[in-house]
Amino acid sequence: MIKNIFFYLIRLLPPEVSHYVVINVLRYIPIKKKNIKINKLLKTNLFGYKLSNPLGLAAGFDKNGDALLGLLKLNFGFIEIGTVTPLSQEGNTKPRLYRINEERSIINRLGFPNKGVLHLEKNLLQARRYHSIGKEPIIGVNIGCNKNTKDPVKDFIFCMQKVYKSADYITINISSPNTPGLRNFQKKENLNKLLTKINLQRNILKKEYKKSLPILLKIDPDINDRLLKDLVDITIKKKLNGIIATNTTIDKSVIKKSLQNIPDGGISGKLLYKKSNKTLKKVNKFSKGKLQVIGLGGVDNGDSAYQKIKLGASGIQLYSGLIFKGPDVIEDILSNLLIILQKAKK
Repeated sequence: MIKNIFFYLIRLLPPEVSHYVVINVLRYIPIKKKNIKINKLLKTNLFGYKLSNPLGLAAGFDKNGDALLGLLKLNFGFIEIGTVTPLSQEGNTKPRLYRINEERSIINRLGFPNKGVLHLEKNLLQARRYHSIGKEPIIGVNIGCNKNTKDPVKDFIFCMQKVYKSADYITINISSPNTPGLRNFQKKENLNKLLTKINLQRNILKKEYKKSLPILLKIDPDINDRLLKDLVDITIKKKLNGIIATNTTIDKSVIKKSLQNIPDGGISGKLLYKKSNKTLKKVNKFSKGKLQVIGLGGVDNGDSAYQKIKLGASGIQLYSGLIFKGPDVIEDILSNLLIILQKAKK
């Protein structure tokens, strides 16, 4: 009751202020982990990790790994921190984060504000003192490039080098609409060059740390079918492990006409749900089972999570649903998803 009141009051604050408060609550105030029953119907094998449930936290919520102490006590199967860049950066000018409350959606044009990969690496190494590699929830790191970098590929490689030792998987973010030119890496020639260099570095790190870390791509829902087919084919050819479908959309056609004065930026939450599902379905079709897919976009209840699974997702990520409904949404989704899976089995 008190927790629900707290999260209601938090939502009355400006979006970035409320997010700052939540991150620091998770960081500094002890949280007791809820005990939930583990059921075999919820179990999933994600990139070789055997998890008790398929629900994960999407990148963007904790960009720096500052809130890991609290996040690890929530009942996620996996957590993804970042997006992180080599150097700290402020991101785009404020205001840059907007809630569409009536649609349980968010518009952001943040531009990767973060404290830099060395800060994240320090937080992750501290977490590993009490939360070992491979332990649930597993921890992935979403990596990007600085806005003003002269060599984006070099940025990806640098971040990869820094987190490879302490991460459970790495996601390459080539789909944010808020960093100029980033989505161009989804084009065939650019992606092929990027993943060739990623794989060269991966082989070096594999020998150095004696482990092969799963590597994922995070893609956007605005990509056309031809580029998506090429992207999936290259991802398979380069032996990456999976795709996250999807990042935010810049397609304002998903917004109802009754909503006026909507700012530019990436749209997430319920407004993204149908569009992200279409891309998820296509990725699964094009990959023919050769890649695992994480479904992201608009999940805030058991049914929306189940639809992602039906469309081929091995894991589901949550972001906006957590913002609008608070941490109780995790257990609500899992309990409702279990009921749906039990009915589907009959």
